Amino acid sequence: MTKTLFQIISEVMNISIEKISDSSGPDSIPAWDSFNMFVLLAEIEKEFNVNFSLEETLQIKTVGDFRKKSGVV
Repeated sequence: MTKTLFQIISEVMNISIEKISDSSGPDSIPAWDSFNMFVLLAEIEKEFNVNFSLEETLQIKTVGDFRKKSGVV
């Protein structure tokens, strides 16, 4: 599942999957802006059949946060 998550991030952020880790976020991925964050949220919700609350969304700062909030192992 982690590979699927990284693949989604790679596609949305237009970055090589090899450059993605749990610590990746807006500081290390230049395309991680508010619009792409919204697209990423929608794609992850659809793929993993989860729904993020507004509070959860505001707490997501890294790829690792997405893994924790979505239950992706």
